[in-house]
Amino acid sequence: MLPGYAPAGRWVALDAMRGLAALLVVLYHLRWNWHGYGLLPIRHGFYAVDFFFVLSGFVMAATYGGMRTPGDLVRFTIKRAGRLLPLHFAVLAAFVALELTFALADRAGFPSGRPVFSGFTAVAPLLAQATMTFGLIPGLDWLWNHPCWSIAVEFWTYMLFGLTVLALRRGRLVLWAALSGLGFAAVVLSSEGLAATSGPAIFRCLLSFFLGTLVHAAYQRLRNSGATLGTRTQIAAMALALTVVSFPSASAASLVIPFAFAGMVLCLAFDEGGLAQVLSTRTLGRLGELSFSIYLVHVPVWFAVEGLLRLGVGVGQTWLLPDAGAAIPVMVSPLGSALAADALAAAYVGLVLAVSAWTHRRIEGPTRDWSRHVAERIDWTASDEAVPAGLKPALLLSRLTAVLPLRATR
Repeated sequence: MLPGYAPAGRWVALDAMRGLAALLVVLYHLRWNWHGYGLLPIRHGFYAVDFFFVLSGFVMAATYGGMRTPGDLVRFTIKRAGRLLPLHFAVLAAFVALELTFALADRAGFPSGRPVFSGFTAVAPLLAQATMTFGLIPGLDWLWNHPCWSIAVEFWTYMLFGLTVLALRRGRLVLWAALSGLGFAAVVLSSEGLAATSGPAIFRCLLSFFLGTLVHAAYQRLRNSGATLGTRTQIAAMALALTVVSFPSASAASLVIPFAFAGMVLCLAFDEGGLAQVLSTRTLGRLGELSFSIYLVHVPVWFAVEGLLRLGVGVGQTWLLPDAGAAIPVMVSPLGSALAADALAAAYVGLVLAVSAWTHRRIEGPTRDWSRHVAERIDWTASDEAVPAGLKPALLLSRLTAVLPLRATR
């Protein structure tokens, strides 16, 4: 086995980068007058989602590229749903509970400073998020748990990926390249470009996700040939990625960003070289483990903090005021002091990490393990070929019913 190959489908350096990218999204959403927000990588932190898409395509091709039967596709779907949906729905439910709390506070004479269940938290986008169509519908932007737009488009891209793997044993790379090219063309023609989070956002996902599948094919060929990519190549790829994320999303130059991320993923996938060793520390590894929780919980935590601050404003505490004229709620620093905003930002990030650790331990991890257990318990063998096609759905349903009550063993 060559160095850097992760038999369990894990790449240590890439996991760490996923954690750092999730943290970058958190800092991007901190639209406060704090010192860090002046840094271009943070101001353009929304590009981190394109890195997630590339990395996801890479990992899916590595882990599920060998699917051969309808049973494999069913197991893949169960595992992907178990990975994404439980935490998504749990966080969305917490968000609704938070909004109900603000509604009760308003009735009790403690106004939150904004209308509840309207605007950012209207009922229609709540239904879109609950049905995983948020991100597919044009015009739904900055509503409820906004980052879940990428979860929705990625989920449906997973399904498309699974079908391509099952349908083709040869010519897969051509189809994946075509799907990535389709996404690229749509992004070029879209007025939003790589800033799209609704409607054309699905093409943003197609571009980067299937680019990631092609990166995995290149990685396999390099690894099988005995090639390695050392420290200098890794640093060059990282420097290129950090350079291109400074491009405005409206510029044509920003279209190279997914390709820069693809190069970075390819270089770091070998888990060799000085940069990969730096990223392999335990702290960064833990950040990678928490990345999905960090990504999904940080906005509800932000709304909770902001809501408490607005309640303070409502009862006369004006040390931290919201910028009511902004299209997106932006908190201005107290008494013009950016240092105080820095302290609040640090406290907020610490709170996000603490909540993410809890959701990972109590929700994300157990439901992921349970879905894997259910998927592996499905017995779809070659003997099923003798079952008439019309009866196969009923057969699968009966098998699912048999295994769903079982709990995953740890």
